[in-house]
Order: sequence, then C-alpha cells, then structure tokens
Amino acid sequence: MNLGEPLRVGFVTVATIALLLAAGPAFAHAHLLSEDPAAADKADASAPSAPVTELRLTFSEELNAAFSKVQLKDSMGMAVDGTAVALDPKDPKVIVVTLAAPLAKGEYEVDWTAVSNDGHKTTGTYKVNVAQ
Repeated sequence: MNLGEPLRVGFVTVATIALLLAAGPAFAHAHLLSEDPAAADKADASAPSAPVTELRLTFSEELNAAFSKVQLKDSMGMAVDGTAVALDPKDPKVIVVTLAAPLAKGEYEVDWTAVSNDGHKTTGTYKVNVAQ
C-alpha cells in the first residue's frame, strides 16, 4: 500500500467537507416560520375573533420585495380584491398583506412565493379560518 494514498483520501475528504460548509449559505431558502393569523391546520390555531385586516408572514431570512408575493383567495378560489403586499419596513423577513376591508367569515387560502435576496424561491399555501 502506498503511504500517499491515505493522505490523498484524507485531503479530498476534508476539502469536500470544507466546500460544502462554505457553500451552505448559498443554498439557503426562505422558509415560512409563522403566519398571523395562524394557519387553520396548526394545533394551536383558532379562528380569529377580531376583524382580520392584515396578514403577516414571517420567513427565515430577508426577502426580495420585487419578487416575493402573496395571493389571498376566498372559499370559491377567487382572489380577494383590495390587498396590498409589502415587506415590513422594520423587518425585511416579514411580508405584510394589508386588506382594504376586514375579511368576512369563512375559510381563505393564502398562496405565497418568497424569494430571498440570494435569488432562491420557495412557495407554499395554507388556509385561514375567520370567525366573524
């Protein structure tokens, strides 16, 4: 057995691990951490009793406002009119959906697309129940 072979294998292994660790942040994606009001499928979620005039989606990293979006649909799958979507000026990890009028009682679907500042895109959907 050649004594240089274990050194070469060790070097390749260490170099590969170093490259993977260094590239880790480049492979990051913005993951949805929480939503307000809470998604209907969460164990602690109950239909909000106060009028719902905004939605807040909190992500794991800062978002690109130009490409991140949210669409709110009613129980018939129709887009809810009068919504404005923007990043929270105090926290670029939060998307705020401001509604022109409080949501009526019923179930709604929230479809979101989050694009992090490094360009990675994630998407998702959740449901919200409104009690009044």
